[in-house]
Amino acid sequence: MSTPSTTLLRFLQEENARLQEENKQLREELAALRDYLDGLRLLQQEARRMTEEADLMPLLDKILYAALTVTDAADGSVLLLDPETEELVFAVVHGVIREQLVGYRIPKETGIAGWVVTHGSPLIVNRPHLDRRFSRQVDEQFGFKTRSLLCVPMIGSEGRIVGAIEVLNKFSGREFTQADQDLLMVMGYIAGSALEIVLNKFEAQ
Repeated sequence: MSTPSTTLLRFLQEENARLQEENKQLREELAALRDYLDGLRLLQQEARRMTEEADLMPLLDKILYAALTVTDAADGSVLLLDPETEELVFAVVHGVIREQLVGYRIPKETGIAGWVVTHGSPLIVNRPHLDRRFSRQVDEQFGFKTRSLLCVPMIGSEGRIVGAIEVLNKFSGREFTQADQDLLMVMGYIAGSALEIVLNKFEAQ
């Protein structure tokens, strides 16, 4: 039979455990908020640099570098939509298979990037091999292993989809989050507008 003192002790222990768990959650949320704000500051800096860039390839490289930085991803690519062939072209690639993958083409409806470009919507896939939209083509052909990925469309000022940004495999091994997607979507709009300006200049020549 419990005495008043043991009941009080149990209550205090349970309350202490609850408060410790709440403090842990608050610390995690605060750390996530700091990471998000750091990402926004980086995006602001990169946006300024992108809008000043007049050449296509340096612009694409800056876009991808910023995308990998804000999402803590190890690998990634910028894919451009070729309207003449209806293909996605790996224009810039960072990571372990960058040399093999640059210039590689896939039909625009293929894989996660194809789905994103076709639907104009971002997509997080943290278990790609369980997702029917994921294409194993690149992994199998180049000996790569996609553990998780996040892909967003690059959308110009008039709503024209010019390509996609795809980041893969966080350094930490963690999953991509909604915060990662929100940051990368901002990057997608900035990059799409900057890229549209450069492409319009190129097409006008």
